[in-house]
This record gives sequence, C-alpha cells and structure tokens, in this order.
Amino acid sequence: MRGHRAQLNIKPSLATRFPSLSKGSDIDPDVHMFTEDIHLAIMPIGARTYKQKEFSVEFQGEASDCEMAKEIVGELAEFDRYDTAGMVCDAVDNIARYLAWEGQAAFEIIKYEERIYINGFTSKNLFKLFNWYLQIIPPGDRDLWKRKFSLIGKEKVWKVEIPHELGGVRGYKNILEKLRKYNHLGPSFYRRDLERGIAAKGFDFFKYVRSSEIYFNSVTRAWGWNRRDWSQDKCTEFYSFHRMLNFKYAQALLREHIIEEINRLLGRLEIKCKLIVTGLPTSSDILQIRNDMQKGELSFTAVSDKVAM
Repeated sequence: MRGHRAQLNIKPSLATRFPSLSKGSDIDPDVHMFTEDIHLAIMPIGARTYKQKEFSVEFQGEASDCEMAKEIVGELAEFDRYDTAGMVCDAVDNIARYLAWEGQAAFEIIKYEERIYINGFTSKNLFKLFNWYLQIIPPGDRDLWKRKFSLIGKEKVWKVEIPHELGGVRGYKNILEKLRKYNHLGPSFYRRDLERGIAAKGFDFFKYVRSSEIYFNSVTRAWGWNRRDWSQDKCTEFYSFHRMLNFKYAQALLREHIIEEINRLLGRLEIKCKLIVTGLPTSSDILQIRNDMQKGELSFTAVSDKVAM
C-alpha cells in the first residue's frame, strides 16, 4: 500500500514530523522504558502466541466491504503484511506506540481516485478550531515543510486518544512529565561530582534510589508499571503479580479501545465491516483473574499462563 501510494505521488496536507522538537539522545530512560512497555506485546508479536490458543482475527461483513476494511487497517500498520492477523497486530501495536509517545495518535484521511489512504502525523502543535485543524509548524522545521502552518477540515483527520480510564490525554502527559523529574543516576549536582571524580558529601545515593522507586510507583500506579523490576527485595510475590495484572489490565483496556476506534473509523468511512479480535484476555477477564488470585483460587503460575502472550 505504501509503495502504491509513493508511485501515485500522493502528498499529505499535514506535516508528518517535527525533527526540531525531537529530544533525541535527551529522552529520559524511564520515559523510554514506560512508553516501550505499554505497546510491547499489547498484541501477539507477529500474530504468534503460544499461550492464547484461541486467538483469532476476523473481519465481519460483506466481502467487498471487508476488503476495503483490510486496506484501511493495512494503512495503519507500520509494515506491509499479507497475512490478516499479522497486519491487524501490527496496526494495533503501531497506534499504541503513537499513544504511548504523545497520549494521542493522529492520522490524515486521504481520498484519491476512489481509494482511501491513511497517513500518520505528529499530534504536536495541532489545534482544533471549530470544523478545522490548524497545525503550527515550528520555525526549525519550516524549511523542511516549506510553510508556516497547515489547515485541514476536521473530516479529514482521525484521532485516537488515551482512554479516560487511563487518565486521558492530559493525565497521561502529566505522567510522562512527572517521570522526567527523577533521574535514576542521581540529581544533577551528584552526576556533576561523579564526572569530576568528587565524592559527594552528605548525600545518600541509596536513599535517593529508594525514594525515586516510591515516586515512580506512585506516578504510574494507574498503569501498574513495574519498571522491568521483578525482584522481590522490597515487596512480596503476591504484590508483584498483583501489579503485573494491573499492567495487563491497562494494556487490555488500551487494546480494546484501539480496536473500538478502528471500527468507528470504518463506520465513519461508510465501510460496513467490523474488526473482531477474540481469544486474548479481555480487561474483564483480567479483573476476574486478579479477583481469583486474591481469593487464593489461582496459583501464580496459573495467573501467568492466563495472561501471557
């Protein structure tokens, strides 16, 4: 699809990226881990799962509409794929990646010669003005895009946002901002002293680390993120699994939200076909698993098997 689009020389109306706003090597490691973990295995990687044997992907509707729906979902995927399940997994993962980065994912709907193309673009500097979207191009990127702004009708933009159950766009961006406040290598004065070979006096690095762990756990409590730490030095095995289930629950909520939004897009485009994904633990399933674990009716091994991809 992307190769076909390139051959037709289809140019989006909106700027897709702003390199001048990229933090590059300054990206906070905790923010990087958090955003990566959110979309990691939100769907079976490559549509292959050894635990969820009932996993399946289906497009329900008239054959012609379902073919159109597959083309749309293929546009949302990062890579061109020919297997339906792999394409859907890639599309959901790609949207989840956008959401993890910015709290929202924005796409331009391009209609060209009776076909529909979907092009992702950055949601930064994007403002809604009545029935329009205004995109302000930063000064550092105006030579790249040859303009100062872009204006497009709202009917040509499709947006997906972090669901309100997970804080919404504003709440999610607040989490990312708070994650940047603590540096796991120590405060700036401590790092400067280390670079100079000076031992900081009166500063307890281990207390700092412990305080930062408490802070990170508090900030990401709604997500149940464990910072890739499965050690039980400071918590019980039960707590580790409880937190893991909270994270799996958040991922399931996000997955279900993305699939629902894809189906809304298909309806908006008057494509009478529905994307159905089954065989993965739903948010309701995970709440039940957590409840059964709390009552002692499920072992930790059973819990892990039920939610693993």
